[in-house]
Amino acid sequence: MSLSKYESTRGTTHLARIARAILGPCIDVLREVLSKEISPPDLEKKVKTYILQNGKPSISEQQKRLVYGKNYSVFDITLLYFLLRNMCSIPPHRNKWGKDPEPTDLSVSANIERIRILRNEWYGHATAFFLTDLDFERKWNHISQILKELEGYLGTATKYQDTLVKLKICCMDPDSIQHYIDTLLTVEELQTDVSNLKEDVEEIKKSIKISSTKGKAI
Repeated sequence: MSLSKYESTRGTTHLARIARAILGPCIDVLREVLSKEISPPDLEKKVKTYILQNGKPSISEQQKRLVYGKNYSVFDITLLYFLLRNMCSIPPHRNKWGKDPEPTDLSVSANIERIRILRNEWYGHATAFFLTDLDFERKWNHISQILKELEGYLGTATKYQDTLVKLKICCMDPDSIQHYIDTLLTVEELQTDVSNLKEDVEEIKKSIKISSTKGKAI
């Protein structure tokens, strides 16, 4: 069988560049927004309070360990979105958290939401492993606008926008193309599955322990 359909092409390079943009500047700008909003020590207190108030935690044990480790540089988009939405004082966009923002909404929360949606599109719901030139330009301009708005909120330089310009034209060999696509589409999903599995096991252990205790009481 011919393997030509799986070879690196201009279209797969486009996808790999999108992956690099999401896994690089998009994540980093969210980390900076979180740093601006809340310090690591305060974040730990807020998360513990949130868990106590809401009963069953909305984040995994692995994510809690990351939060308590106080190192924002290892937070992924899923965790960052949860923290920005629930622990910070950022007002929700016009359509509310968790929903697609209106195209004209340039609020901080709207742009945070757009990064979450981008992440889901390219790792959770991707159906093709290439992009046409037109689709790539549209996506790239979309990401560029998101970074521009969030850097404006941060009041910093244009380092993420500048990085995006370089990522668009830098050399990408076939190995690096596959690496970024795999990272975006597989690694994060695997980590999430492992975390969920660990939580399920803990729940089963608790259930068995409770059942065993009741049996002895009877």
